[in-house]
Amino acid sequence: MTIKNRTNFSIATALKEAVMHYPTQDLTVELKYCPTGSGRYVSGTYYRKTRNYNNGKLIRVRINRDNRYPVDVRFKTSDYFRKKNPRGEEVVHQKLRIVKLHAPEELILAIFLHEFSHYLDHIEGRNGRYKQTKADKFAATILEQLEVI
Repeated sequence: MTIKNRTNFSIATALKEAVMHYPTQDLTVELKYCPTGSGRYVSGTYYRKTRNYNNGKLIRVRINRDNRYPVDVRFKTSDYFRKKNPRGEEVVHQKLRIVKLHAPEELILAIFLHEFSHYLDHIEGRNGRYKQTKADKFAATILEQLEVI
């Protein structure tokens, strides 16, 4: 795994240790800041196909310089389920787990792990649809094992 860090955060060792038991050959991870004026506190993307990268295999994580910590991150923890609201209308729900992350390194790690789950799906030949809950569960499980949450 190659890490291209364009931020001031020392996170490479934590990223590598978090996924040391998984295949990471030819994976590139780019860490950047969000564009100035961005309303996002963080973003992450796994690229299945992209220019200049073998078979895609690129994870890009961007973090906002202006974040105030702790930051609440919402992890989806259940499959979708339907429930009727007070007016009798059927509404789709999903259970969420809200976790406080106290440092930018924790936030970067959480988003990286979510995107890494998509990478694992890709190299195992699974399609990329409907995997957000699975990716959130994967990230939360690893963060618990590392005692970040």
